[in-house]
Amino acid sequence: MSEIDHHAPIFVVDDDPDLREILGDLLQDEGYEPFLFANGQPALELLQSGARPHLILLDLMMPEMNGWQFREQQLRDASLRDIPVVVMTASTGVDTGALRASEILKKPVGIEEILEAVERHVLRS
Repeated sequence: MSEIDHHAPIFVVDDDPDLREILGDLLQDEGYEPFLFANGQPALELLQSGARPHLILLDLMMPEMNGWQFREQQLRDASLRDIPVVVMTASTGVDTGALRASEILKKPVGIEEILEAVERHVLRS
């Protein structure tokens, strides 16, 4: 059985500064290494420079580069497409097939629900 890697880097991509900071603090308190982004562009640039998080927590509705655009670019890159993505959205009727996300969490999402999703997807190989 795999163990949870509590030193795993996790990208949090969300334009809500309060939620982003809360998630960053929560993940850090749990021993993860959070990287926080206000939209998809800087997160994508860091990925393209070689960063490999164990998980990406992704909002869909953001300025500059939204979650749909981020995911489209991520899926186009063979070296990035296998990084698991948990989408967090308040949108209803999201086409999970088009997103090809590992999981979709409906906002408002609880702290326990987020931690459980992180633990499901951040496993040491």
